[in-house]
Amino acid sequence: MTMTFTVEQLAAATSAPYGNAQTYHQPLLDAMGRFDICSLQRQAAFLATVAVESAHLSAVEEGLYYKDASRLARIYPRAFKSMADAEPYARNPKGLSELLYKGMHGRGLVQLTWRKNYERAGESLGYDYVGNPALVTTPKHAALTAAWYWHDAKCNDPADKGDMTEVTRRVNGPALMHLAERKAQYETALKALT
Repeated sequence: MTMTFTVEQLAAATSAPYGNAQTYHQPLLDAMGRFDICSLQRQAAFLATVAVESAHLSAVEEGLYYKDASRLARIYPRAFKSMADAEPYARNPKGLSELLYKGMHGRGLVQLTWRKNYERAGESLGYDYVGNPALVTTPKHAALTAAWYWHDAKCNDPADKGDMTEVTRRVNGPALMHLAERKAQYETALKALT
């Protein structure tokens, strides 16, 4: 079953500004079609996930700019034993990305992270995301890698049941980050798409 939606429906489904929805409309339609994210439930679950992961279609790169070394040390205790250890990485997002992720920090509409995922996405989709990770921040590839990751994590199955808890687990792991927000966004997306 193939469904389409308008820019206005996308903006409403993701609670995104109209201009952002306009930018991602066709790339999302193309990517969702390619990975069989076509039923109402699948589209609503996917768009809810994308909305939360991308701050409503406004962020396609993980924010790694921190002004305060003490905050860095609190957020990343495995990487920094003290504020002094964190100091060289304050106001240094590139250095922080290298330290934490070897340069493969979250990018795209679902924040593709880690070299292994960049490699797998690139091999599956036919692009060199490891050699050019910034490509994942462009609208086409931000949407394409999001839909690929969704498919790879087999999110269509729980989406068919409206199970946002399991969708969230498959996308983010056992921490179930922002689960209440994802569930609310799913209900918003369902209404917007019908």
